[in-house]
Amino acid sequence: MFTPPPSPVPPKTRPPSPVHLVSDGLLVPATVPPLAPVVTPAPSKHAVARRLRWSVLLVPLTLILIAATTRFLTHPAAFDLLIPGAENKWDQWTEKIFDWSPHSGHSHPPHTTSPSLVRRAAAPTTVPPVPQNPTLPTPFPQPFDTTLSTNFSTTECYSFFLNMTQTLPFRSCRPFSLLVTHSQVFQEAQNNITEMNIDIWGTCNTDLSQDQCSTNMAWFASALQSSCVEDLGAQNAMAAETLIALQAYDLMRNTSCQVDTATNAYCYLESVGNSDPSSYWFYLLPLGRPLVGITTSACNECTKQLMAMYAGALDGSDGTLLGSLQQTYESAAKSLDNACGADYAQTVNVSNMALARTGIPHVGIMLLSVLLAFLLSL
Repeated sequence: MFTPPPSPVPPKTRPPSPVHLVSDGLLVPATVPPLAPVVTPAPSKHAVARRLRWSVLLVPLTLILIAATTRFLTHPAAFDLLIPGAENKWDQWTEKIFDWSPHSGHSHPPHTTSPSLVRRAAAPTTVPPVPQNPTLPTPFPQPFDTTLSTNFSTTECYSFFLNMTQTLPFRSCRPFSLLVTHSQVFQEAQNNITEMNIDIWGTCNTDLSQDQCSTNMAWFASALQSSCVEDLGAQNAMAAETLIALQAYDLMRNTSCQVDTATNAYCYLESVGNSDPSSYWFYLLPLGRPLVGITTSACNECTKQLMAMYAGALDGSDGTLLGSLQQTYESAAKSLDNACGADYAQTVNVSNMALARTGIPHVGIMLLSVLLAFLLSL
C-alpha cells in the first residue's frame, strides 16, 4: 500500500501587525516603525565662506545704522563712540566705553530761517490784573501773519500751511505756542502791556473749548507729518518748529494762562513787564529754546509753578510728544536751583523716562540679533 510522503513544513511568516480601524474604513498600523536617523552633512567650505562674506558686509552696515539712531534717539552714552565725526578725544574712550547711562539723542540744529524772538519790555511796567470780558481785537493776531515763507521742499507742504492758517478750526484756537514766536503783531503787542493783557485773555478764552482745540491741534500735527515728510527730514525750520508748537499747544496754553494769586495778573504778562527777562525765557522751554541766562529775579512763585507744570507734563501720558521740553528741562532746572536754592525746581529724569517708554537703547541688540539669525539661516 502506497504511503504518501509527509506534507512539507509551511514557511515561517511574520505575524500580522496589529491594526486599528479608523474612520472611512481605513486600517492603520497601531505602531509606526521608527524613522531612519537623518544625517545632517557638515557645512561645506563654500557655505562657510558665503557666511563670512555676508558677515563682512552686514556687520559694518548694522553698526552704521546703530550710529545713525544714536543721533536722534535716547541711547547709552557709550554709543557716542559709534557716531561718525563725533568729538571724541582718545583719552576719553576708556571713560565713555563703560558709560551706559542713557542720554538724549544728538539732533541736527534746525535751519535758522524763523523770525528772531525779541522781548520788548526794557523798563519795569505795571502789569494790570486779568481783564473781565474785554473786547478782543479784530482780527485777532494769528501765526504767520507776515508773508508765509515759500522755503519748502514740496508744494504739498506749502499748501498744507496755506490751508491750515486759513481754516477756522485753527484760527479760532489762537495758539499761544505759535503766536509767541511766529506772529509779528503778537510780539509787537509787548510794547503795550494793556494790549498784551487782552491778547493773552483771548488765547485763554476761545470760542471752541480747550479740549476741542487740543484735538484740532493734534489733527494738524498729524497732517503736517504726512504732508511735510521731506521738510521734516531736512529739518526745515518752518515745518519742524510748527510741529513742536502744535504738539505743545495744550501745555503752553495752560502755562500762558497761569495767574499769580498774589496780584491776580497773568504770570506770563508779569515776565513780559519785568525789566529782567529771566522769568520770560522759561515760557519758551517747550519750544526747545534754552535759557539765555537768568538771575535771582526768576526766583518767584510763578516760575516755580511753571516748572512744576512742565514736570507734570513730562511725567504724563503725552510726555513723549514734548521732545523739545525733554531736551531743555533738566538744564533749566539746574540753572534755577543754582540761582534760587536746591530743589527749587522738581527733578525729572528725562533720559530714563524716555528709555522706559521707548526701549530705544535695545535697538542695537535687536539689530545684532536679527543679523545673527540671518547668518545662521544661510
